[in-house]
Amino acid sequence: MSDNFQSLFIDNVNRKHYQVDSSVADSKPIHVVIWPTFSGLSEFEKSIADKVASFGYSATAVDLYGSDRILESVEEKLSLMGVLLENAESLHGLQRSLTEQSTANISDKTVVHIGFCLGGRLALEAGLHFKNTVGAVSFHGLMSFNRAAENQVNRDLKIMVLNGYDDRSVTDENALAAKQYWAGLGIDFQFIDFGNTMHSFMLPSANNPEHGSMYNPIVAERGYRYLQGFLNEL
Repeated sequence: MSDNFQSLFIDNVNRKHYQVDSSVADSKPIHVVIWPTFSGLSEFEKSIADKVASFGYSATAVDLYGSDRILESVEEKLSLMGVLLENAESLHGLQRSLTEQSTANISDKTVVHIGFCLGGRLALEAGLHFKNTVGAVSFHGLMSFNRAAENQVNRDLKIMVLNGYDDRSVTDENALAAKQYWAGLGIDFQFIDFGNTMHSFMLPSANNPEHGSMYNPIVAERGYRYLQGFLNEL
């Protein structure tokens, strides 16, 4: 682990994860861990946790960077993301620790990881590398995730990727390579492309079509229905 990673993500980082219980009487034995965009924990991820709770599941939206860190510019966010992703071992150690924090008050439940943009990649990373995970869902996530070794991969994982067909951050080559990797491992996966849909289609604040990022309320509603169906199937 580099000193830079240690100082940015480990030392004196004050985190406030957002955890909610199921809001329905018939709670299901699954806990959903929600990984944020490269902006870190925001009201958006908290709203996703509330939505998941309305489906009948407990959930934790992960405070990835710490509540004291405020990122103002895209450049700051990209720089921090670069440090986060530069070493797989450090990344997975941090994710394992944050998952343990997110599930510390949860007993007798299996874990599903979901995420958005950067968080979509992190959900896939956690699902593939952590054996106690039953599902991983990526919303407009990056497909450049670290591959798990064949003798270490979580083959019992079920994966769903919800992708905008016009998302510039996911090339046809990236998508095909991910599918071939999962297929070669015998993993149960589904990869769903939404036409006329850009990156960040789930985020109401996304409004930058010139740079390939745009909220799509119709597709966002589809995304929630797909997520609910996926969770119900587990």
